[in-house]
Parts: sequence; structure tokens; C-alpha cells
Amino acid sequence: MLIGHLSDMHITTGPLAGAPAKLFHDALIRVQALDPQPACIVITGDLADHGDPDEYRLAATVLHGVDLPVHIVPGNHDNAEHMARAFARTEYVRAAEAEPHRLYYRVDYDGLRILFCDSSVAGRSFGRLGRTQLEWIDDELGTASEASVVLAMHHHPVRSGIAGMDNSMLADATELEAVLARHRPLSRILIGHLHRPLTTMFAGSVVTSAPSTYRQSFLGLDPTRCGAYVEEPPGFLLHDFGHRPALTHVVPVRSGPPLGRFGRPTSPR
Repeated sequence: MLIGHLSDMHITTGPLAGAPAKLFHDALIRVQALDPQPACIVITGDLADHGDPDEYRLAATVLHGVDLPVHIVPGNHDNAEHMARAFARTEYVRAAEAEPHRLYYRVDYDGLRILFCDSSVAGRSFGRLGRTQLEWIDDELGTASEASVVLAMHHHPVRSGIAGMDNSMLADATELEAVLARHRPLSRILIGHLHRPLTTMFAGSVVTSAPSTYRQSFLGLDPTRCGAYVEEPPGFLLHDFGHRPALTHVVPVRSGPPLGRFGRPTSPR
């Protein structure tokens, strides 16, 4: 099973609306052109730049016509209430039964359970899951049986080393780690927020962040300096859960023509 993992579109309105919307559109076209196609598209937050209703209406326009299932979690730039209202007639988001003002939910695919978590905190840049959502995660992991489990959220639970980013990570990462320690390792923890690809480990599971479809953060590893954005190519991740262990590919949105062939075809898995 393939999953297209996109993040940090920062859709906005007004004079600066064109670039993030077009780049998001280009990324969606690229995902759908993959062969074979992913089973779904996962968006790990910051779909909007300010969380305004008009931004979600524009995002809905960009998403219109996408043939694949799309699942979204909120980021620190999002507004969960506005997002839920804008996508009420879609399957993009779902309100939590225990906390209707928050957007966390489960989606099951064949042999794969995906837990979509809401780490957003209104008006703050850091993330927090909270006790109720952590209990929900614990329950969902306990009933996963033989299915592989993926957890998707916006904020990073472990330090990235990137200047300006680690003061806005997941505040209750220690509590999440305690929950995950009671269960077998996850197949992946999918995150956004960092605006560049990064792979690390947390609670015995692989954590991987998607690049932004809009703009990338500077790889600044000096903690005494401020963070910055740089003009690097936008992209997304493609996760292949048909392999054991799972594989993750970084995919640039813009693809050039083939330059030649190599190797021999292999038999289908």
C-alpha cells in the first residue's frame, strides 16, 4: 500500500495567494500521476496560513477533482473549527467523538490502521495532544490486532536540531512516548511542521517529516541563530507499506525528462 504524504501548504488569500495554491495544485497532480497510484493522500497540517475560512474555501477548490481519498490533520497555522466547517461535506477530516472541537480520527485500510491526530493548540505554535487524545491513541493501539499502525500528526515529538523549530515541538511528547511504549512499534509516525524531510526514531518507531509543498526551512543547525526559509524545491513523501519494513521516498514536485535506462525489470511483489 502506497501513501502520498504532503504537508505545510500554507494556503492564503489576497495578493500572495497564487504561489502556495499553485504549488499545492502541482503537488496533487504529481501524486496522482504516480504509477502505481497511492491508496490515499495524507496531509499533516498547516493546510492554511492563518486558519481563515476563505483560505479553506480556496484549499477546497484546489482539492476539487482529486480522485484519491484525502485525510487531513490540523497544524499550528490551522483553525480546527474553520477546517471542520469548510470540509463538512467531505471525508477529509472528522471530529473526535470525545472532543468534538478537535479533529482526530481513525481510518482503516487493508492491513493498515492510520491514526490521524490533532496536535494543534489554538493561537500557539507548539503542539499538544492532551490526556483525552492520548487515551484514545492507547485504546486504538490496543485494538489494532495484527494490522500495521501509522500515526499522523503535525508537530515533531523529538528534537530536529533545526534552528527555530525545536521551541515549537510537541509539548507532551513524553506522555506520548509512555503510551507507545505499551504497544508494538508503529510502522511510521508521519509529521509536518519542519518544512523539510527528516528521519529519526521515537519510542522505537521511525518518524519522518514531509517537505513543504510551498517553501522549505533552512538547514540551520546552529541553535544560536534564528530559523529561515530558503528557495529549495518543493516535494512530498511516498510511503510504501507493501514492503516489510516500510519504505519512504522523497519525491520532488517537478520532474524532468528521463535521461536513460538502467537495470532489468523485476517480478511484481
